[in-house]
Amino acid sequence: MMKKYQGLGRVGGSVTLKNPTNQEREALSLFLGRDYTGRMSATVSLETFTDALGKTKYSGIGFKELLDGYVGHDVLTRVEEQEGHRSRKVSFFRDLAGKHDSTYGRLWLEHIERSGPGTRGIHLAFEKHPDVLSGQLENVLAALSRLTRMGEPGKHAAYERLPVFASQTVHDPHGFDLDTDQGRYLIAALQLVRSQQDQGYSISSRLSAEEVTELFGYFGIIRDDLLNFVTCAGLLALREGNEPVALWRASWDDGAVLNVPLREIARIRAVVPAASFDHPDQPRVVFVVENSGVFSEIMDGFSGTYLPPVVCTHGQFKLACLMLLDKLVANNTIIYYSGDFDPEGLQMAVRLLQRYPNQAVPWRYTVDDYGHCMSEVTLSESRLKRVNTIDHPLLVPVRDIMRSVRKAGYQEYLVKDLVDDIKDVLG
Repeated sequence: MMKKYQGLGRVGGSVTLKNPTNQEREALSLFLGRDYTGRMSATVSLETFTDALGKTKYSGIGFKELLDGYVGHDVLTRVEEQEGHRSRKVSFFRDLAGKHDSTYGRLWLEHIERSGPGTRGIHLAFEKHPDVLSGQLENVLAALSRLTRMGEPGKHAAYERLPVFASQTVHDPHGFDLDTDQGRYLIAALQLVRSQQDQGYSISSRLSAEEVTELFGYFGIIRDDLLNFVTCAGLLALREGNEPVALWRASWDDGAVLNVPLREIARIRAVVPAASFDHPDQPRVVFVVENSGVFSEIMDGFSGTYLPPVVCTHGQFKLACLMLLDKLVANNTIIYYSGDFDPEGLQMAVRLLQRYPNQAVPWRYTVDDYGHCMSEVTLSESRLKRVNTIDHPLLVPVRDIMRSVRKAGYQEYLVKDLVDDIKDVLG
C-alpha cells in the first residue's frame, strides 16, 4: 500500500495479496467484512481499506498518518522525493557558487547545472557521495580561481609546474594527479573554459597524454618541463632586446641540431629563423616534419652549409613543439608542415591549420604526393574512421583518395622532394 501511495501521490489504486495464509485471510475478513476463506489471492482497493479503517477505533487517523506511524518517518510520494532531491542538488551547487565567484568557477558550475558535456561523472558522484564530491569541487574551484588570476590563457610570460600549482592550491603536490577524480574534474573544468575562449577547441571525453599536457600549458601549467622537448635546427631564440641566446647562436654557427626541453622554451621571449635574423631579406619560414628519420635525412642534404629552419615533432605534437611554433608564428613566420599520409598524419595537419589558420601551409600533401609515397600498409577500418573527421578543404582531396585506396603513405619516400622544396624556398 505504501508503494501505491508513493507512486500515485494520493490514496488510490489497489493492492493484491497472493497466496495469503489462513491467518491473513481471517484478518482481512474481520477488517473488511468480507469472506476471504479459501481464496488464493485478495485484491483490496486503498479506498476500501480507508473506509474500513474509519469504522474502527482508529477512525480519526488518516491513511497517510497511519503509513508514517508504521514506517517510523514521513512517507514521501515519488514526486515529493524527486522535488526534494532536486532542491538539495540546486542548494549544493548554489552553496559552492556562493563561496567561489571567480569567472572560471561560475562558468563551470553553470555548465554542471546544465548537465553539459563532461559532467556526467560529477552528477553520478553527487548521488553516491555528495560530501566527498563537495570537498573535491571546492578544491577544483580554488584552482580555477587561481588560474583566473594568473593571466590570459595562451599568453603566459611564466609557467608553473603542476605539483607546485597543486601544493599552493590544495596543499598537496598530488592533489590534481590525473588518476584521481579531483584531477579528472579539473581537466573537465579546463576543457569547458577553453572551449568558451577558443572556438577551435572541442570538449572530449578521451584526451591523450599530450592533449592533456597541451591543455594545462594553455593555462600556464606545466606537467613535465624536461622530458617534454622538441628537436630543431636553423632557429634562434631571442631574449629581451632581441639578443640571441648564446647556445642557440652557437648551434646555428656550428650547424648543430638542438633538442630543446620545454623548460628552456618557456624561458625565452621569441624565436625566429636564424637566416632571416641575420639577413632580413630571407623568407621567414620554418619547415615541420613528423618523423625523426626524415628530419635527419633533410639535415644530411645540407651538410657543409648552414642548416635550414626545420622542426621535428617526433610524432604527435608535444607542448614544447607547440610553444616553439607559437613563438615563431608570433614573429610572422610561415609554417610548412609535412607528415605521413595516414589518419594520424592528416589529423596533425588539420590541428596545425586550425591553430594557425593564416600561417600554416600543408607541405607535400597533394594527391600526386600521396601516389608517390604510397606503401603496402593497409589501413584498418577503425583507423579509416578517423579520416572521416578530416574536413579542411586543403586536405579533402587526399582524404577522399585515401578512403578509396585504403593505403598509408610515408614521408620517407619524399625526402628528396622535401630537400629540394626547402632549397627552392630559401633560394
